[in-house]
Amino acid sequence: MSRIIPLKAMLLLLLLNPLCQAQRFSSVVFNKLPQDFQLYPRNAENEATVPVSGIVEAAGWKYISVQVTRNDVPAQYQKADIQYNQKGLGVFELETKIKAELANYGFKVFVSRGTDSVLIVTRQNVVSGDVYVLSGQSNSTGFFTESDTSLFCRTFGKITKNLNTFPYDAADTLWVLSNQKAYDNGVGTMGLEIQKQLVQKSGIPNCLINAGFHWSSAFGHAQRTPGNPADLNNGYGRMLYRLQKAGLAQSVKAYIFRQGETEAYHEGGNWQGYFDVLYKNLKLDLPSIQKLYVFQIDIIYYPSPVGAELRDYQRRLAEIYPDIQSLATVGTKGFDGLHYSREGNQQSGFELSRMMLKDLYGSKDTLGIYSPGIKKVFYKSEEKKQLVLVFDEGQQLVYPEPHLTNPHVTLQMKDFFYLDGASGAVSSGKAEGNRIILELNGSRREKSMNYLPMYLEKGGPYYPFNGPYIANKQGMRAFTFYNVPIGIGLSIPVLAAEATTDGSVKLLWDQIAGAENYLLERKLEGEDAYTVIAILSSPTAQYVDESALVSTDIHYRLKALNRTAESSDYSYAKIEAPIVLGIEDKGSFFSVYPNPVLKNQPVTIKFNQVVNGRISVFNATGQYVSGKNVNHEKEVKLSVPDKNSGYHFIRFDSEGQVWNKKILLP
Repeated sequence: MSRIIPLKAMLLLLLLNPLCQAQRFSSVVFNKLPQDFQLYPRNAENEATVPVSGIVEAAGWKYISVQVTRNDVPAQYQKADIQYNQKGLGVFELETKIKAELANYGFKVFVSRGTDSVLIVTRQNVVSGDVYVLSGQSNSTGFFTESDTSLFCRTFGKITKNLNTFPYDAADTLWVLSNQKAYDNGVGTMGLEIQKQLVQKSGIPNCLINAGFHWSSAFGHAQRTPGNPADLNNGYGRMLYRLQKAGLAQSVKAYIFRQGETEAYHEGGNWQGYFDVLYKNLKLDLPSIQKLYVFQIDIIYYPSPVGAELRDYQRRLAEIYPDIQSLATVGTKGFDGLHYSREGNQQSGFELSRMMLKDLYGSKDTLGIYSPGIKKVFYKSEEKKQLVLVFDEGQQLVYPEPHLTNPHVTLQMKDFFYLDGASGAVSSGKAEGNRIILELNGSRREKSMNYLPMYLEKGGPYYPFNGPYIANKQGMRAFTFYNVPIGIGLSIPVLAAEATTDGSVKLLWDQIAGAENYLLERKLEGEDAYTVIAILSSPTAQYVDESALVSTDIHYRLKALNRTAESSDYSYAKIEAPIVLGIEDKGSFFSVYPNPVLKNQPVTIKFNQVVNGRISVFNATGQYVSGKNVNHEKEVKLSVPDKNSGYHFIRFDSEGQVWNKKILLP
């Protein structure tokens, strides 16, 4: 039977040993014990191990036991013998496992003499799940004012004074619900929205540590104390200390960074260099990180090109670091020139969560979730009267309507393209798939382009900047860009396609001056989109599509590419399906032998029953070669002219049905 230990003996003193975080309950000292609201990182089997271990200082106890509940319903029972050593201390150790799911686990730990048991400690609301870190400056924290919380969103430790800029108190090591106390346990509005979206759509609890601190620079985030990386006196060390004390440092899946305004204000410098230091520090101390997400900062008011240069570098991070994905912030709701409303912070959390769900949970909801990124800008022709802006493949862009900022100011998108730093060269624009086509007010000579202003002065007629902007059909705004070179469009190659005797398709095209590569795509009749089948380096001028044997028309398209430009349009070619060209029937209605066919020998066609109909031979291009009628026969022989070779098709027609077999002639 069980009985509760007397209050006098049940001194609920928690002795925090800096080496092992030992916890004492009367004569039982635990060095491993779950805490209320703790999250244990899940493993590849979608579960976590929860250890319970320690020593018993009193003699006579036989074993320790743990009762595990799931949502307050008994789920497991584990026990382990207490082994006494020569010093009279009883040592115990056991493990339980919990699933990573939307369920709270409880633990009751007993010691037993065999005839009775004593309840030592109870722990509740323990979960298994995933771990994330959010950091940056004020736009990463939302000033730690969010009071909303959620049952399966957890955090650990405490936000320090003065917006997380004070040294950390080593004793602040409690597990809590995110924003349980809006400031002390804050993850911010954006942080909680990320957590909630991931929980709701993955069914996995999570922990988020918000390590952001205000007025910070990239230099501040990159400060790692040699020999003491978990230094409580700097932002990086405070973050690492919380992760290590929570047992999470080896389990962080993603790091989210929203910072850069300090550098745009000229209050910090060398963002690129210090971010690289931070990146390498994270790889050293948090080796489990699978993905990093970086927000491109918005358009602020400091009169300098530094903000635009920084935004452009943040846009290009994915080209520099293979595990980084950026996203744009321009056009986020509630922008006041520096910060965002609660609704805007929730929007940022929602938009980022879709990328994380795709990258980390395999979500199929991927349509339009990324910010469109510029790839190339080039004059459409030598006349230089049109510009083509090419964004990421697959983006479906929207060119905006005029934007009304107040009753007196209407803004046109055309006025926010800057050629060699000056606006006024664009007369109109339109969207075509992943391209923006700009009509220019004459022939131009400029060699670079900026998209959106470098900065906006406070108090100006359209400060803060909330539009117009290019977005995709799902509302994700395009990255701003700065000093992107303008190329000259390449000629459109002439593409030809011809079927070969073996059933493949040979594609040929003319060489294009300035081309470095050729992009070849294919679409079958009835399909909605082309798919890439080859990217071929110049001077290649032909390609054989050996997988083209299908029973439908085949459409091909080709364009020339180089680093700064491409063909202004595709060249197209089509192969019409031959009469019998198609996928070979997999059934056994008839067999053909020998196959391959022997030279100067007839082909034997054997049916699995007596049939009537007509047997015919066609070459791979659909031309009739030979044939004969079948009259109440089960086996026929058919001759093929010696001049034929390559793949051919045997076709049998009977009562409106058709069967095909492929044969190879020598």
